[in-house]
Amino acid sequence: MIALRDSLPLLRQSENEHCAIRKEWICFCLFRAAEKAGHRRWWLAEHVTASVLYYLSKTYENNVVTPKQLRNIVVYALQAIGYAEIALRLDAVVPPFELSLSDLAEEAGPGYELAFFQLLRERIQSAFCDRTSSLEIYGLQSCVRHLQSAKTWSRGCSLLRSEIVNFLRAHLERANMKIDIHLTIR
Repeated sequence: MIALRDSLPLLRQSENEHCAIRKEWICFCLFRAAEKAGHRRWWLAEHVTASVLYYLSKTYENNVVTPKQLRNIVVYALQAIGYAEIALRLDAVVPPFELSLSDLAEEAGPGYELAFFQLLRERIQSAFCDRTSSLEIYGLQSCVRHLQSAKTWSRGCSLLRSEIVNFLRAHLERANMKIDIHLTIR
């Protein structure tokens, strides 16, 4: 018998790909839906998330849950406490797309900015194909230093950092997604 972490089922992302359900991104999806419904800084998001996770760990009988099933569970919890307007605004409850810029820079090699931007374009495109609602991109500073082959931060590093951030924002704007995408770059 295999014990699941925190007794929670895994989230099926595709036929052969599963991931852990994370409290932070369910909470983020709830905050976002609440804000769209006119509830700024909605104080119940963490409580609803805790209830959903409790249900999944104690009552849900399967070892795997699909994003659609997870969304339906969250919607039911919202409707049960009288927040149907937030339930209507809830997008798919899928984990954020995470991308390490420093890993991409390593893959491209020091000084190969064109190769880096090509890899970045490909990876970002796959995030849009997966219909994610949140992009978490990290390792910007170490990426820039690797591409610039710099031990200390320089003006060239600042310029490249701005270029990468602008590149990501431009791709996000050009994607014309039907849902709002939250972009975090750190």
